[in-house]
Order: sequence, then structure tokens, then C-alpha cells
Amino acid sequence: MAALREMEVNLISLIKAAKETQSRIATEGLKHNYSSNHDCYNYAVGVWKQSLRLAELKKLEYDVTGRDAWGMPKREKNTNKENDDD
Repeated sequence: MAALREMEVNLISLIKAAKETQSRIATEGLKHNYSSNHDCYNYAVGVWKQSLRLAELKKLEYDVTGRDAWGMPKREKNTNKENDDD
């Protein structure tokens, strides 16, 4: 599925960018010029977007298959109120 592939690509890129930044911190400290638009943000947002997309697809699957939000079979609601008026 495309969403999983894109999430994995963004995760790999995020980890790589974070490790590179961690290395710069260790070797150069404050001498290095850090970006105010660091790539980590874009990769993290990409991971979040794909996670949200996959969660929505799972909700749709549950709805189509008659399951509740936790994946359990839906219980039929009893709309018969005969016993309530006794």
C-alpha cells in the first residue's frame, strides 16, 4: 500500500536527518549553523499524515465490515421498549 511505503520512506529519512543532526551537535556544537526549517519537521509531518491516513482507512474498514471503533463486532441496539413500561 502506498501509505505504508510513504510512511516508511519518511521514517527512514527522519531517522537519517536526526542522526546527522545528532552527529553535528556532538562534533561541532554551537559552531554549526542550524536550520530554522530543518528537514526533520517535514519528515515527521509526513509520518503523521500517513499514520492519520492509515487510521482513517482502518475506521472505514471497520465500518464496512460492521465493527466498532475498536474492531469488535457491533452489538445490535435493542430498540424494543416493551419491558421498560412495566
